[in-house]
Amino acid sequence: MQTTNSFSFQRLMLLFKQKLIINKRRFPLGLLAFSGSLFILFIFSQSTKNFSNWSNTDYLSTFIPAFIGLGIAYSTSSFPYFRSKEKSMAYLMLPATNSEKFVFEILSRIVAFIILMPLIFWIVANLEGALVHSFYPKLTNYKFSFYDGLLVIVKAGKFEFWATNLTIQGILFGFIALFTGASHFSKVPLLKTLLTFSIVAMGYILFAYVLNKSLNLDGLRPVGKNLIFFKDGQTVIKLMGIGMAIINVTFLAIAWFSLKEKEV
Repeated sequence: MQTTNSFSFQRLMLLFKQKLIINKRRFPLGLLAFSGSLFILFIFSQSTKNFSNWSNTDYLSTFIPAFIGLGIAYSTSSFPYFRSKEKSMAYLMLPATNSEKFVFEILSRIVAFIILMPLIFWIVANLEGALVHSFYPKLTNYKFSFYDGLLVIVKAGKFEFWATNLTIQGILFGFIALFTGASHFSKVPLLKTLLTFSIVAMGYILFAYVLNKSLNLDGLRPVGKNLIFFKDGQTVIKLMGIGMAIINVTFLAIAWFSLKEKEV
């Protein structure tokens, strides 16, 4: 089947349809297992507090690590057909362009998770809370709301615009970095990606240490410090957020070229 190089929304939808057909049993079972695990986790967490003194903040304290951890794990499973040569050949021969396959992976591995995971969490949290409340009436604060939880954080002044941007970019960095690793490494992408970042981080720390010692920066006096260092923390947060966004876009570009390279 011949395909043009232009992006086709119809072919993209066919990729989604094919994925749903192949995993028509795995998806429902996965959602059921995830929902059941959340349900049990909520009951256990609330029981440690004797089904009282439970609040919206407790739900958020459970959601944040679960969202980050599961998101990283799910991003690592991107490009599953690249785990073997036979599956790679079959995937690359699909009647779809690289851009459509790339968009499909982003939508199904990152965007879908960001949308569906909070939705499932919210549904399970409120269903579990209502059920437990019927048995333990002292569990009064059982209703969960993302809006109320985030509103408390914002009113406390913990997240301004640039701090929020840095937080979002930082979370996306974890997803996108492992998404890129999955596009590049065919075997155990999680371990290889983490190992690569560990080596880069250690190399940067070693370089900074050698530079510090060679230039004797320990003895640097704060004369004219405004010319060398940033004047306030807000500027640092702003630049870090912008830098993290550039890094995320760069990693997406690397993932794209990794996909293009495999086609050659």
